[in-house]
Amino acid sequence: MGRTARWAAPLAAVFALYVTACVDPQEVSDIKGKVDEMQAQQKDILGKLEGLAKGQKDIMAKAPAAAAKPSRPQEDPNKVYKIEVGDSYYKGPKDASVVLVEWSDFQ
Repeated sequence: MGRTARWAAPLAAVFALYVTACVDPQEVSDIKGKVDEMQAQQKDILGKLEGLAKGQKDIMAKAPAAAAKPSRPQEDPNKVYKIEVGDSYYKGPKDASVVLVEWSDFQ
């Protein structure tokens, strides 16, 4: 591994020098300009995101606490419900004291 490190650094430097010698300086400056423009846009976006986060925190601070869910009305276990079953299919006597009714939707 020691031998590799000795020749890898000079080789990388020679390669970088070769690549930069082959590149058009105008293209490099165009690329740098585009990178600078993208960095400016990123800073602008980050600033907007920070503003949105601050606004969201302000809204949450001003908003009233979530109202407690209303309690469910108490059911009367002695209430008798009258349900018209009409011509529906049934099993058992028609005058039974307890009738189980099932609603279903077959689509």
